Amino acid sequence: MMKTKLQELTMPETPEEINIEEKADHLQVIKNGLVGALRDGVTHLQFRKVNGDTRNMIATLKTDLIPEDKIPEAGKERKESVALVVLYDLEIHEWRSLRTENLVEYRCEAWQA
Repeated sequence: MMKTKLQELTMPETPEEINIEEKADHLQVIKNGLVGALRDGVTHLQFRKVNGDTRNMIATLKTDLIPEDKIPEAGKERKESVALVVLYDLEIHEWRSLRTENLVEYRCEAWQA
């Protein structure tokens, strides 16, 4: 699979444009791409907050970049959900989550040529 430097994501504007099963499949594809980028290293992402504001974040899931005391113990990880992505925010040094459907774009530093 070819990885691009920047992944821009779009969801249909109205609920009528997509059924529930297609939306779940689309969100899973988006989540898989983002989680892959986060596991590869430092990832810059932009998403819409619940209040409509846009936020930028620098995050990762690469264990080499997360302080040992911040890595969850085995069995204490958060429950998986297609709707949420759990990630480590490298700017505030805390775990955060974002709704997959609110992701606007992401770019993984490891993918840059």
